[in-house]
Amino acid sequence: MSNEFAYLELECVPPYLVPTVGPGLAPQYQSCALAGAEAGSTVVSGSRYIQESFSYSRSHLWRNFGFLWCFFFFFLAITCLGMEMMKPNAGGAAITMYKRGQVPKSVEESIETGGRKGKDDEENLNEKESSNQKPVTSSDTDSPSKEKGDDEAMEKIAKNEAVFTFQDVNYTIPYQGSEKKLLQNVQGVVKPGKLTALMGASGAGKTTLLNTLAQRITFGKIEGSFLVDGRPLPKSFQRATGFAEQMDVHEPTATVREALQFSALLRQPREVSKEDKYAYCETVIDLLEMRDIAGATIGNIGEGLNQEQRKRLTIAVELASKPELLLFLDEPTSGLDSGAAFNIVRFLRKLADAGQAVLCTIHQPSAILFEHFDDLVLLKSGGRVVYAGELGKDSKKMRQYFEDNGGSKCPPDANPAEWMLEVRRPMHIEMLNILTLLQVIGAGDPNYDGPDYGDIWLESDRYKEQSKEIEEAIESRKNVEHSNNVQDDREYAMPISVQTKAVVKRAFVAYWRTPNYAQGIFFLHILTGLFNCFTFYHLGYATINFQSRLFSIFMTLTIAPPLIQQLQPVFLNSRNIFESRENNAKIYSWFAWTTSVVLAEIPYRILAGGIYFCCWWWGPMGYRTSGFASGFTFLLVLLFELFYTGFGQAIASFSPNELLASLLVPLFFLFVVSFCGVVVPPAQLPYFWRSWMYWLTPFHYLLEGFLGVAIHNQPVVCMESEFARFSAPPGQTCQSYTQAFIAQSGGYVQVGPDGLCEFCQYATGDQFGQGFSISYSNHWRDFGIVCAFILFNYAVVYLATYLRFRGKNPLKGTITKMMEKKKAKK
Repeated sequence: MSNEFAYLELECVPPYLVPTVGPGLAPQYQSCALAGAEAGSTVVSGSRYIQESFSYSRSHLWRNFGFLWCFFFFFLAITCLGMEMMKPNAGGAAITMYKRGQVPKSVEESIETGGRKGKDDEENLNEKESSNQKPVTSSDTDSPSKEKGDDEAMEKIAKNEAVFTFQDVNYTIPYQGSEKKLLQNVQGVVKPGKLTALMGASGAGKTTLLNTLAQRITFGKIEGSFLVDGRPLPKSFQRATGFAEQMDVHEPTATVREALQFSALLRQPREVSKEDKYAYCETVIDLLEMRDIAGATIGNIGEGLNQEQRKRLTIAVELASKPELLLFLDEPTSGLDSGAAFNIVRFLRKLADAGQAVLCTIHQPSAILFEHFDDLVLLKSGGRVVYAGELGKDSKKMRQYFEDNGGSKCPPDANPAEWMLEVRRPMHIEMLNILTLLQVIGAGDPNYDGPDYGDIWLESDRYKEQSKEIEEAIESRKNVEHSNNVQDDREYAMPISVQTKAVVKRAFVAYWRTPNYAQGIFFLHILTGLFNCFTFYHLGYATINFQSRLFSIFMTLTIAPPLIQQLQPVFLNSRNIFESRENNAKIYSWFAWTTSVVLAEIPYRILAGGIYFCCWWWGPMGYRTSGFASGFTFLLVLLFELFYTGFGQAIASFSPNELLASLLVPLFFLFVVSFCGVVVPPAQLPYFWRSWMYWLTPFHYLLEGFLGVAIHNQPVVCMESEFARFSAPPGQTCQSYTQAFIAQSGGYVQVGPDGLCEFCQYATGDQFGQGFSISYSNHWRDFGIVCAFILFNYAVVYLATYLRFRGKNPLKGTITKMMEKKKAKK
């Protein structure tokens, strides 16, 4: 500023030129109502203006330049020191956190005894902390009590009876101006009590086929027939099936038991009582051997359940919904060690033996794991079926099929799961390695010169047998009576009121169990409130004090961006959980989720607003204002809290990710702040912006409401440096000379010790406010308009969420048309 103002001459114009009306008006009898003005002069030196106003001097120019470099090196040193002292890569075992009162007795005993109950306890305790699931041994599985408990749990698990068939499944997506087929003529059948593996090379289409069968594809064009017992899929298909995602996404603050109960409450039929739903959850906990961690919070990686426990939880959450059709699993053993993978497949085998129909993708299982599967669907690159059907004991049927169709003979000591991936032409098993395993049935190998097993499959007798088997299954199951849950047309099991209540309750619990978030909110409000308070502590009645009142209120409004940046990640993380798992599973609707994230924030923000008001208002202004002014300001602070909360959530609601949301905040906030009337007074705004943007920004109305009541009926007493000094024309007194001007523009005049007229630009706070288009009479109008802005923000949140999750999906129409076309052809 000293560099910019050093050689400027500021020429006074109204409203700073005084007086502008009156008898005997002439330049020598006028002055400027700016700091640094001289009597009888209408020009103010720029350097004198900033010296009197801000104590800035050009003599400090190079000193300040040096100080900036000092700050730079200071912060650089702090950064270096912090990087040396902090150890961000220091790792450790996952820590299991339990809900109060739900710690297992075995864990409590370990804590009480210091974790040492025998000579091997230290090793066992570490193993328990990292897994909570000891490796399965013959003694474990052969234990009579354990077998009895498993049998009881399996008897209580809901059995599936419906048969799911799919025929002529093709999936095409746009690709480089053309189309690309990811699935080609896939068919199959999934029966109750069968554990079916879906295998193939990376990129062969395993997950794509799984998502297609589960009706979770929202992009591209799908053709094919999907039937449950020979009938079109009911509207309840997605919630009547279980889908265990590869990424184990869950609400981190919930316990294992709460996650299961939430799924059971909202996904099991509404005709089932709440007590029965929760009892079924305990059965699932016993079946998946999760009793020791039932009260543990899920947490995030490194401070919650370990990877195997998360995988079991994902399966358990789907089982808690009591799926009446089938259970889909995407790579349930991915990322697990051999022992954990064996446990997961063992659980799946239990479910199949209990009557569940299970279809899961799996990548290169060991021979021991592969033996647990009943059926296989094997894909090659391009989404073509190479084999589909029974495996047989020791995979005898599958091996026989490939041997009969030109493949090499599987050696007795080979892993059939690996051998089938490499079957191309006769070769020695010793040649198998990790590189050749990637050349799945010739896929991805440019030098492959063997037979095309996709074509062989379509011409094989096994394919014809499978087609006949599918038709027979369709015909035999057409007249079977379904349960109400399968054949109803309700998209969600529970009514919207129950959904909303359950999701809102979970959101409030999540906030309560995340104290760091609430502490961050309150800390920021307390810190900024006290800073604002003591920066403008006990303001007086001089013009500069009224200017400080304006700046204090403006500083209150500008705390919105960091508070918005604080709440947006919470909003987006919650949306990611809903989008990646819960919405696809039809657990609850978009409306219930949106209501939960909106309502959960409000109590914390209202409480934080009250804290900020108490920290800020009474220091600068509250001690000299009326009770009504303080009460009205308190209401405006609460409205401001609701406004920026809705504003931040509205931006996040139409942002695809956290990065873009954080970038949009300053962009939108720039427009909100720039035209509110503080940065540039309304009268000085260009007409284009003043004609619409000034009236559109919500901060205009918040600022007017705050400042209007803060300065209403407050007297202005100018300091010595704030008076404009000038001489009265001959024959005139100061009062007679300025009477007309004061009547028109306000202010007051007095005679100084040197006989010069001393004019103060404002007589009351209301006159000061007029210079910024602030009127006390508009305070209730402003209150109502701010309320309208708040409602608008939340309307945007609901609308953007609706369009994201319930907008028109062209794929649904495509599937319907394809099925109708196929039906007409038949």
